[in-house]
Amino acid sequence: MPLSIHMSHCKASAPAKVILFGEHFVVYGSPAILAAINKHISVDARTTIHDEDKIVIRSDIGVAGEYWHNGEFFNALEGGKKAKAVLDPLYRAIRQVLSKRNNKNIGIEVDISSKVPPGIGLGSSAASCVATVAAVYSLFQKNPSRQKVCEFAIESERLIHKRTSGADCYVSTFGGLMQYYSKSRRFKNIETKGSLSLVVANTGIKHSTSDLVAGVKRFKDTNKILFESLAKQASDICLQACTAIESGKYDKVGELMNENQILLQQIGISHHKVHDIIEICSKAGAMGAKITGAGGGGAVIALAASKQESTKIASHVKAAGYQSFEVKIDYDGLSF
Repeated sequence: MPLSIHMSHCKASAPAKVILFGEHFVVYGSPAILAAINKHISVDARTTIHDEDKIVIRSDIGVAGEYWHNGEFFNALEGGKKAKAVLDPLYRAIRQVLSKRNNKNIGIEVDISSKVPPGIGLGSSAASCVATVAAVYSLFQKNPSRQKVCEFAIESERLIHKRTSGADCYVSTFGGLMQYYSKSRRFKNIETKGSLSLVVANTGIKHSTSDLVAGVKRFKDTNKILFESLAKQASDICLQACTAIESGKYDKVGELMNENQILLQQIGISHHKVHDIIEICSKAGAMGAKITGAGGGGAVIALAASKQESTKIASHVKAAGYQSFEVKIDYDGLSF
């Protein structure tokens, strides 16, 4: 029997993320350090009784579409052909919630507003999935468990990143700074002393995560011994960084970020615009800077000594013609 609708209108908001250490190597068993940041994706969900089988999703990143007959039919309202690829994981997230709640024949409208540039490694797809699941779930149940929301979001995100570790969805749901162990799929919260002042700079080059991951796999297969040595270095850097963050030694954290960047360059995922931004950041006083996420362009993250310093670094990056913004760690995670 379908469960009754708890509310006809619900909102949820989930943070984006940065990877401070360990991207790519995490796929092969090394740890990684991720942090939720105070840039959010918000989702507004409503039930529509008049159109029982229709799910409409609109987003302010230029895509919108409607699904009906269990997704057999799709009509792009905005964004043409690319709309379906972007919206499918969110549609799947909504369907999952509806079928778990036995409310398959109900219309849903979802509006997504994003403060996160997509496709540059900040986990916008994971944050969208988390916020969408939470908003739709809240229509049927007051305060659904975060764990449940996270599980559903990971399932939906698998449509985008088939081998997703779930780490992006996890950090977006629970917030804070965490170390992720890919072998055991376990997370450990990292306590921070003081606050981390970070700057995100966008190279303006969007990437395909799956292409970059495949490229790293080719590199690994052709350079087995070298790759093993790099992966071991990546693990060591990550463990040292964890200790440095916990003891508030941010100059050490910065040094380790620079070391991590050298490893990323060696596996072939860097880009001349990345190097340009890193140089601008270090000249402007950054303690460390590196790619965050899959690379091949995407975003660079820089660590500043203080809020004042991060403002200075961000303005230098902007003066050079790149989009840039200051961020801090978001400890709240998903809110609904």
